[in-house]
Amino acid sequence: MRARDLAAELRSPRAALGMIALRLAEAAHLLSSGTCAGLAERGAAAAVARELRARTFGALPPWPLPARPKGKLWRELLAGPAPEPDALCAAAEELTALRLGAQGRRAAGLYYTPPGVAAEVVALALEHGGVRDPERVLDPCAGAGAFLCAAARALAPLLGAARAVAACSGADLDLDALAAARAALVLCGGPPGPLRRADSLRSALREADLLVSNPPGHVETLAERARLLRLFPALRGGEIDRYAAFILRSLQLVRPGGAAALLVPDTWMTNARSGALRSAVLDAAEIAAVCDLGKPFAAAKDTRVQAVVLVRRPQAGRRPVRVLRGRERLSDAPEAELRASVRRGWQLYRSAAERRLCAAMETASVPLAQVCEVGYGLRTGDNARFVARRAPLAGEVGLVGGEDVVPFALRPRPKALRAATAQLRALAQRQLGRPRIAIQRIRTNSTLPHARWLEAAPVPPELACLDSLSTLACSDAEMLWALLALMGSVALQRYHRLRTTDVNVKPALLRELPAPRALLERGGARELAALARARAGAAAVEPAPAAGKAPALERAIDAAVYRLLGLGQPEVEEAERGFWGPRFAQEFPRLAQECQTDRVA
Repeated sequence: MRARDLAAELRSPRAALGMIALRLAEAAHLLSSGTCAGLAERGAAAAVARELRARTFGALPPWPLPARPKGKLWRELLAGPAPEPDALCAAAEELTALRLGAQGRRAAGLYYTPPGVAAEVVALALEHGGVRDPERVLDPCAGAGAFLCAAARALAPLLGAARAVAACSGADLDLDALAAARAALVLCGGPPGPLRRADSLRSALREADLLVSNPPGHVETLAERARLLRLFPALRGGEIDRYAAFILRSLQLVRPGGAAALLVPDTWMTNARSGALRSAVLDAAEIAAVCDLGKPFAAAKDTRVQAVVLVRRPQAGRRPVRVLRGRERLSDAPEAELRASVRRGWQLYRSAAERRLCAAMETASVPLAQVCEVGYGLRTGDNARFVARRAPLAGEVGLVGGEDVVPFALRPRPKALRAATAQLRALAQRQLGRPRIAIQRIRTNSTLPHARWLEAAPVPPELACLDSLSTLACSDAEMLWALLALMGSVALQRYHRLRTTDVNVKPALLRELPAPRALLERGGARELAALARARAGAAAVEPAPAAGKAPALERAIDAAVYRLLGLGQPEVEEAERGFWGPRFAQEFPRLAQECQTDRVA
């Protein structure tokens, strides 16, 4: 049964949450067995609810129930099997999301956490944070209590249920969410610690031994950005987001030696502009562990999320960061490595073999920015106004967007820049007059191991790229074709996926991609350029991407790139296995065949 359907029947989200709480109270033995089934037959739920509230310090149910509810869903709930223990938190968050709508949630920066993910973050905190029996657990963005309930359940075997719940405290700006959190914690075994309405970024809160949270993200207004900068100067120059502010704030809210475990995007680690934030974290804490959790909920959209465990321990001699991808233990990251790369960004989610692959590629390469210009596409600010979905008229500029790019070719759907302002026309003119390579900045959310995160295609000089694309340009036509092949190669695809878990392909990241030094030698780009021209010609006329196996020309490109990079067999195999996944056994032998094929005179 969905909470929204029950709320619609009862004409009240609060009434729906009250009914769910009542049924869960019986499952938690706070009501006699069969009480809810009897209420479903004869009504009088409101009277039982009043008695329950008196015995649970006003926590259950969170709000008064209707005296004479109508409909059948509430009866089915009370008479049927009890929901999962986390149902109250989940229902409260579902109804809050419904009330706010997509735009309201974005403005508030709220993305709620599935109970299983909250439990995973808490488990990581207890395993890696060094806090075994915390006297005080804090969630500064408590919401409906998913993280606090996960902490109470995880600590119950160690502390006992009542003591574990009493250790849990939190803050939030939403009073209804806090009421749901209080009810959910009482269902875990007793009255919780203080849950108060407060802005945790500014309000004085008592220090905790363990902090667990999914902080809000997006910042909507310039005024709020300015406020965050005043509070946390280390955000300057990087992404000014609430979650980034909470990374710093969490270290102020735990005692020395205490641990903070947060569910956050990984962009604070990879964004080249966030060096000051990374430095501030290293100065204040030991990064005990990071764990890539992928996309555990739809609201994550184009960004993967991670759990990061921080220990407020500023003294020297820190341990390496434990790095995990889900349950898989990867290669630890020494603190010296973090310090050395704090400005560039951290590339942590790699096994030992993946580290060797990346190091070998970097040793044989220069940053892509030394070979070509890497830029943004044209941002109109209002595509509905400035972009016409038709061929350009006289005096208009033809446009290319992400929808037009397939690997190695354009399949354009006509678009034109219409009624352009002088500023837009000047920006478009910067691109016109010379060929470029377009790279999709945001690709699909495919989970296939061999899904391409860098989809590149040649763009003729008379078209301008929209901001769904990044661009590469250089004066050497042969080099530009070679770069098209390089961007489409397995080696670069694999490197990029190991560089970031964010599918936003921004110019700052592209500029750091490795371009083989051998390309810069006399005639070094010739073979790749010839292969790229041939593959682009075939891709432009193919009715659909080749199915079953990679085209032979793509395998030839991969072989040529590996030769330019001078990779040994173990590194080549690591790149191939990581990219192809279950198709490795089919594709790897074909690569060996292409290594022996002389395709270019």
